[in-house]
Amino acid sequence: MIDPEHLLSQYEGKLAQAQAKSDAIRENLAHLQVTERSPDGQITVTVNDAGNLVALQLGQALQRKDGAAVAQDVMRTLQAAQSRIASVVQESMAPLLGADSETMHLMMDKLRSAQPPPPPEQYVPGNGGWGPTEPRLGSIEDDTPPPPLRPQQAPRPSQHRPIDDDDFGNGSILR
Repeated sequence: MIDPEHLLSQYEGKLAQAQAKSDAIRENLAHLQVTERSPDGQITVTVNDAGNLVALQLGQALQRKDGAAVAQDVMRTLQAAQSRIASVVQESMAPLLGADSETMHLMMDKLRSAQPPPPPEQYVPGNGGWGPTEPRLGSIEDDTPPPPLRPQQAPRPSQHRPIDDDDFGNGSILR
């Protein structure tokens, strides 16, 4: 015969283990951050486990650079940090979830689909190293924006004929 007290204590023990594991995962993710640096070391970005920017440091030398170039470097460095999130989460969660568990696979699929693809081959992970900025295969040097669309002309109002009660052609009976 099955002892209900024994079953209940086993169930409570499993619940306590699941709660402790959940708390450990939540704590681990709450403190997980990825930091990347630009090749010249002037830009440092830090993102959290969701890929959100939590810290940005810009060096003094950037004041002499063109604003568009700085923005592009910031975005590249941010993308590099975001592309590393899945691997960092996998490393930190493997001991808790199991490296080959279904939960780990689901989590990794979700993270990889939410983050940008890794930067091009010129990028050296961890160092923030980007290669030269010369045109790459597929870029178009003379790409110009398309001409603006011509404004739509309003349709010309049709010339109305005088209202004639005996005329049943070309008109709706609903006015």
